Amino acid sequence: MKMGGVIAALVSGAVLAVSRDTGHLGFLVLVGPIPLFLHVLGERRALNTFVLAYLVGLMAEAGPLYFYGGIIPMVYGIVALLALFFALSVLLMWIFYPRSPTLAVFAYAVATGAIELLYSYVSPNGSFGALGYALVDVLPLLQIASLAGLSGLSFLAAIIPAGIATLIRRPTDYLAASAWILPVLAALLFGYWRLAQPDGEAVRVALLSNDEFAGAATDEPDRNDAIVADFRQNIEQVASQRPAYIVMPEKMFLPTPEFAQLSVKLNTRIVAGIDRPLGNGRRSNTAELTRPDLSALTYDKHYLIPGLEGEYVAGKDLVSVDRVGIAICKDMDFPQFLRTYRSRHIRLLLVPAWDFIADAKLHGKMAIVRGVENGFAVARTASQGLLTLSDSRGRIIAETSSAKGQGNLVDAVPLGTGDTFYASNGDAFGWSLVIVCGGLLFTLLVVRVEPHKDA
Repeated sequence: MKMGGVIAALVSGAVLAVSRDTGHLGFLVLVGPIPLFLHVLGERRALNTFVLAYLVGLMAEAGPLYFYGGIIPMVYGIVALLALFFALSVLLMWIFYPRSPTLAVFAYAVATGAIELLYSYVSPNGSFGALGYALVDVLPLLQIASLAGLSGLSFLAAIIPAGIATLIRRPTDYLAASAWILPVLAALLFGYWRLAQPDGEAVRVALLSNDEFAGAATDEPDRNDAIVADFRQNIEQVASQRPAYIVMPEKMFLPTPEFAQLSVKLNTRIVAGIDRPLGNGRRSNTAELTRPDLSALTYDKHYLIPGLEGEYVAGKDLVSVDRVGIAICKDMDFPQFLRTYRSRHIRLLLVPAWDFIADAKLHGKMAIVRGVENGFAVARTASQGLLTLSDSRGRIIAETSSAKGQGNLVDAVPLGTGDTFYASNGDAFGWSLVIVCGGLLFTLLVVRVEPHKDA
């Protein structure tokens, strides 16, 4: 293995380490893999290609290791698996490159999207780790999620650096260049068109958090009344701005009648994160929606954190009223689950959450993608994280941090349409990638692999 290859891998790995699965500098995933690709496309040995790609894949997951390494031990296995997925996709690109650079570019992008989709259906962490999340700040490209979901985003995030690398190595191969540039241009044109569409009516939402009390009610039940009193004071303060909804973080309170009374008094709807004892050592992680002169609605978290929420009972039902729905924190990592709201044509999703401070940007932006996919605005309130209002195109309307104490945010967010192609048709694009990937793998069984001669 040549030193040049190691250096290329280290450069790519370093760029991806600060951009993929961090919530920061996501646009760099569009250039990060290029040094690796430039080297391995001229590499003679498959083993060298795989080893270098696996090294880059491990470095690319520095964010999750930093965020969760000391909290959730299974993250080490997840990182090793995600690195393997990346290495296999790069290896497929390497195999097809001598026969067809065009096919090689598509093989990498197709494999990336296909593997991620299949993994999201079986992983206890849903779509966590998908490459496409890095594009959440690239708004024109982000809009493709409304057509093709997260698979579409990952496909774009993969095909662009692969295409650029091929263009650098073969600048006169116009077929290879046009094969990836034209789809990317089409995605950009669609994105700019969608961003230019008029906003829907706006609704005012208040997001409240106070990290001083994160987890305190569960650990010290005697403090619940004081915590409720503190939030009651904040609710009464923001009520003067007439929010239609007030959202507070996940598992912030034990059961209390206070918020039902406040809903009536202030004529507003309040969503509170309740840690509800069920007896026999079991609990429910509940979002309680209280309404003026109407009975409260409760939503129980569907997807629980392995190793941290073993005593909690998973929810089974959706909750919505007036085309406004509820989900809790980790539920937002599961695109297929959130799409079950499609029949209710949700225009706004209210999300109590609890992050780990360091992962605030990453987890908050994953939730934004769900809004683009399904055509709804997202109002997400996190303990030890961010309070974020985003519209159905992924634009952040307002955001503040709760990570250093109390965080209050009140603003008007445009409602979404509650309808997108993805919401109606699901992972059609993702499954088409799976089929194409299967076809590519089949060809390896019947077609002789061309040797690499231009190392």
